[in-house]
Amino acid sequence: MLTWRATLRRHSLSAGLLLMFALTWPLDLARAGVLPFQLPFALNLFVGWGFVFAALVMTGLTLGAPAVVALLRRYLIWRVSWRWYLVAFLLYPAIFLSAVTLDALRTATPVDFSATLAQTFFGPSSNLLLFVLPFFLFDAVANGEEIGWRGYVLPRLGARHSALRGSLILGVIWGIWHLPKYLGPEGGPFALFMVKTIGDAILYTWLYSNTRGSLLLVTIFHAAGNTAGAPDGGATGAV
Repeated sequence: MLTWRATLRRHSLSAGLLLMFALTWPLDLARAGVLPFQLPFALNLFVGWGFVFAALVMTGLTLGAPAVVALLRRYLIWRVSWRWYLVAFLLYPAIFLSAVTLDALRTATPVDFSATLAQTFFGPSSNLLLFVLPFFLFDAVANGEEIGWRGYVLPRLGARHSALRGSLILGVIWGIWHLPKYLGPEGGPFALFMVKTIGDAILYTWLYSNTRGSLLLVTIFHAAGNTAGAPDGGATGAV
């Protein structure tokens, strides 16, 4: 008879995803007004830490303490080519800058960066350049999604699927995880966001695979994208 640990190991992907959603969705559902109560705002800032807890607990239960240490050590993989640092820090800002510039040219209006997530967070009257670095650092620390998506989920999908197919599946799951953010009055076109998220997942896998599974680089990538991008539901969408 299989032990509970062996059973959990066989279903580690689905069990891990269930725990990640269970630890994070209630916060977003409450914020969207779907649940009949509100949670402290500070919890919303650290919703991503549910991924940290879920990934570490599930890794420990299924693979043991050495695997937990190995997972955390992926944040110490920093000796990679400088080109990948350029990708991590600059690719998303370059994409969003191009999109905003092209939109301004198309509509014959001034270039407007007021919809960036950092500007939205600190307020329209704030000096954007002054708050970019603090927001980036805060997002890198507070957003724990990458240990869940790339640290836990992607390797398990990779054991069953090709890198591309695994990325597409993860992109769909990742997009669905953002669904509560689109249930509120400010939600944008969710189908368009799903397409974007699937594309994002491919980019993340590309970076992750070429940096020997560095969680540090994909965390930088994520924070740079959120700092430069618009809030969920906006024209570009944070990730």
